[in-house]
Amino acid sequence: MRKLICLLSLAAAVGCTDLTEHMYNDLNKDNFYTTAAEYEAAFMNQYQFLRAMSCWNVYYLQELTTDEACLPQKGRDGYDGGIYQRLHWHTWTTRETIIEGAWLELYKAVGFCNQIIADMRAADNAILPSDTQQLYIAETRALRAYFYWMLCDMFGNVPITESLTEENPSTRSRKEVFEFVERELGEVKEQLLSRSDAGSYGRFTQEAALALLSRLYLNAEVYTGTSRLDDCVTVSRTLLGRGFSLDATWDAPFVWENESSRENIFVIPNDEVTASEMSPLFYRNIHWSQGTQWDWQNPNGGWNAICTERSFIETYDTINDRRCKYDPRNGYNGQFMWGPQYDQSGNPILGTNEFAGQQLNLTLDLPDMVNNKENAGARNVKYKVKNGAKGLGNDYVIFRLAEVYFNLAEATLRLSGTPDTEALEGINAIRTRAGVPTYTASTLTLDELYDEKGREMCYETLRRTDMVRFGRFIEPMWDKAYTDNPRVNIFPIPYSALSMNPNLKQHPEYEGM
Repeated sequence: MRKLICLLSLAAAVGCTDLTEHMYNDLNKDNFYTTAAEYEAAFMNQYQFLRAMSCWNVYYLQELTTDEACLPQKGRDGYDGGIYQRLHWHTWTTRETIIEGAWLELYKAVGFCNQIIADMRAADNAILPSDTQQLYIAETRALRAYFYWMLCDMFGNVPITESLTEENPSTRSRKEVFEFVERELGEVKEQLLSRSDAGSYGRFTQEAALALLSRLYLNAEVYTGTSRLDDCVTVSRTLLGRGFSLDATWDAPFVWENESSRENIFVIPNDEVTASEMSPLFYRNIHWSQGTQWDWQNPNGGWNAICTERSFIETYDTINDRRCKYDPRNGYNGQFMWGPQYDQSGNPILGTNEFAGQQLNLTLDLPDMVNNKENAGARNVKYKVKNGAKGLGNDYVIFRLAEVYFNLAEATLRLSGTPDTEALEGINAIRTRAGVPTYTASTLTLDELYDEKGREMCYETLRRTDMVRFGRFIEPMWDKAYTDNPRVNIFPIPYSALSMNPNLKQHPEYEGM
């Protein structure tokens, strides 16, 4: 369609006042939409933004700032100006490229949604039936609400823009952003497809809206200062009645062909060749030499980047918890690789830098974020690839049933001190399939729920949000001291955005940085 859509979206997001269109080809909204298929193609293209942001800057901010993942320097690799160290130490500034990148990714997505809504509202009903037109508008508003939830969660006070013509939008309070997300979902959720409708897979359905509301209400006190736990309970129970069920094994939601998962509520479809932008979720973690374990055919080999150190790994029962260690030689099919590494034929995988010519032995012990060798840290392979894969074909999970059980249990624990019975049963089913003992109503405390949710949902971009809600984000963790300024619970408005839009206001805690 138009190459300028992203540029227009960016302009509307950061407040640039020059919205002149520069057409780079002769296709525009007046001559592109000539068939229903062209409307559908434009509408579906917005999901592309979701795929891209879910494995890059947004992913980095939600994972590398927590206790479950880090990207330490390993010899000459992994420094990149110290950005990953600052994320781990919570010493970031207003000029970080990753923070700016996340901001731009999200507002590009918002801008594209605004464009689609405008185009669909102007659709020719002789070409696009009115019921399809209304569905496309409702679904785009719901998807936009998801992007605004992420902005609310990560940045707090941000602009809300619903059109491409608004110049220099003003900062709105975090409470207003929360209310916008809630209102948008409330107005459109009944117009969305349901999980039983044909063609609903990979789309933002009624059930996805309920899952987002469950997450939104669980965090309402952080976002607005007012608890909405009763609402979290209500929507979570509603969602539990929508026909989802836990998969038989812990990894079924993430395997290569996970389209048949009964647990996943909303996913981003991937394909190893035609839609493999999320492949970094796999190759970014593995060592340079480890591709031979899967006969990995992607031109991007292992990056030897993101890893996990001992303190998080040891929250698991490392012997019995099926979610923990990955070592096929010994029957372990978990998600973390450490210890001596072997290829598919059982031959030792060799190091390349400090351990050139020696077997690669991944260690749980890292001295700090700076002084590491190439074998530092356990590597997460929650999304395992098939042998000989050219890219990540596993569909990426945004919402799944396990989270709903945790949300309901936490909300009821906070309200009454006792977990909801159905939520407790669900969490115990999660524990049973992991091969570890179940809880009673008295042993599933808030602290234990925090740990168990961390074990079950690690590397699913929820840990930072949970750490903030539990008051743990500012506490000490491996190679990070106590953060004495709670400003780190939100990220700063990027300096570049502030410099382009005079109506944007920086969070008070970051002023002068």
